[in-house]
Amino acid sequence: MRSAIIGKGKEGSAMNLEGLTIRLICDNLKENITGRTISRIVMPWKSSLVLYLRGAALCADLASSLYIPDALPENPEVPSAFCMLLRKHLEEGRIDSIEQSGLDRVIAFEIDLLSGGGRIVTKKLIFELTGKNSNIILTEGGKIIDSLKHVGRGKSSYRSVLPGLEYVPPPVKEGLDILTADPEAIAAAVAESAKKDLEHALISAACGIGRYTAGILLKEAGLSAKDTGLKDAGKLAGTIKKLQDKVKSSKSVYALISRRNQVVTIVPLPTKDTDYEVMEFNGINAALNFAAHLTPAALQQQEVLTKTVAAETVRLKKKLPALHGDLNRAENAEDERIIADTLMAGLNLIKKGQASVKLQSIYDEKMLDIPLSPVLTPSENAQRYYKRYNKFKRAINEIKNQIAETERQIAYLESIEASLLTAQARNEIDEIRAEMLAAGLIKETRKKRPAPAKPAPLHIKPSADTDIYIGKNNRQNDYVTFTLGSPKDLWLHVKDIPGSHVILKTTLSAPRREDILTAARLATWFSRARGGSNVPVDMTERRNVKKPSGAKPGFVIFTGQTTLFVTPDEASLKKYLE
Repeated sequence: MRSAIIGKGKEGSAMNLEGLTIRLICDNLKENITGRTISRIVMPWKSSLVLYLRGAALCADLASSLYIPDALPENPEVPSAFCMLLRKHLEEGRIDSIEQSGLDRVIAFEIDLLSGGGRIVTKKLIFELTGKNSNIILTEGGKIIDSLKHVGRGKSSYRSVLPGLEYVPPPVKEGLDILTADPEAIAAAVAESAKKDLEHALISAACGIGRYTAGILLKEAGLSAKDTGLKDAGKLAGTIKKLQDKVKSSKSVYALISRRNQVVTIVPLPTKDTDYEVMEFNGINAALNFAAHLTPAALQQQEVLTKTVAAETVRLKKKLPALHGDLNRAENAEDERIIADTLMAGLNLIKKGQASVKLQSIYDEKMLDIPLSPVLTPSENAQRYYKRYNKFKRAINEIKNQIAETERQIAYLESIEASLLTAQARNEIDEIRAEMLAAGLIKETRKKRPAPAKPAPLHIKPSADTDIYIGKNNRQNDYVTFTLGSPKDLWLHVKDIPGSHVILKTTLSAPRREDILTAARLATWFSRARGGSNVPVDMTERRNVKKPSGAKPGFVIFTGQTTLFVTPDEASLKKYLE
């Protein structure tokens, strides 16, 4: 006897699988377990379900996937109420069909059972694989028998999921089927969404894909996800056609693995996404089993800090347009003075109670349509415009200072984001957290934490006479540059992109060219430019690097630099990164 698992485990993190990947899962299950009989049902944890089948195996994750397992969890001693209900209704039932709802993240099992009167009764076990709203629902004749999670009107205005009610599926996403629709029609629909960036336009136009596959398709077509307006619909249509052909001809899939050692998603196309390690598998089932057995790295704090930085960056980027709008209005202060002077010259033409007046400007022959306050006298209206003029004049410098400070803060947050991207150890996360605490980006919890230890930058010896030090966060960057670095050491940093400060020390009269290139590649690898090609890296002697008074951690100015262009090849750097 073999078995089927629904649910990976009580501590498992949900993968964000797209409808296209769910289609691969559904096809896998159809091929392997259709026609099998359920012999036993258990629930190892409150959000997972294990089905034991006769002569077959299935494996799946409640939050994101269903799959055929190569290992089973231990069974609980006491079954839950929902488990008992499923046993009552489904044990000894035969899986007649398995269907996905379009390309939505919903898979329904039709299970035939023999009733007491000898007739066949069909019940549905529905898996809604929709992230935090995932659910397992048992229905008969379109009515809900019960569900793992009950959803009342207080939780959802769209539908209720309660025993006895008609089953209403989740809202269906509109759009063209990414697997069967004409690629040119999909590209045309993207082109019509002129106000949306290309990533959102593609996701809206096509069913079955999310940001991961959309990003891969756009990158393959040589398009930027954040651009608005589609300049080359033909290239995008070509990459969509490649996707359709790939799914038809090959079962290979690609798992994207985060630095926390978790599979965040599985896609049917290869990708060079620099934020994740990418592994290829010969079939969706192998990839899902791999994901089930991964042990996440204990760096929860990294995820929390990354979200904090991202949220603050979004807030500041929204603030900038408002500040620039204020600046434009303030820089038009002269218009307010012209109006005020014109009003003063024409006081005899204005009566109290008027809401507006048309007067010829005293500076040119233009007619001015001037709004007035009906409750003010003509003179008071003129004084109101003088006050606005003076207020705007005073505000210009203040607004410019606010814009400059906001831009500096965004650059600083991007440097922290780059540090979090490359952090791999708990002490590195602690250092970044301490920096964010000092900067006021987070607040200290009641529980007092020990102060971070002495910075421990990455130290690499490419040869016996050469040392390379790499700062992996802003605190380490300052330490590498101003504590470890000597005046004549070489200092390297990716040009205009957040990343590590790198110091190259040597006992030779001059550093070797190959050591300089290694240091430059390492600077690129530990930056947001990882994955790029011909990345510019600035290099100068450490004595040319200065830290302005009051500057934020990691911020420096430098002179006398030369610029190298390198490609961070992981294969050539592997011996230094292990």
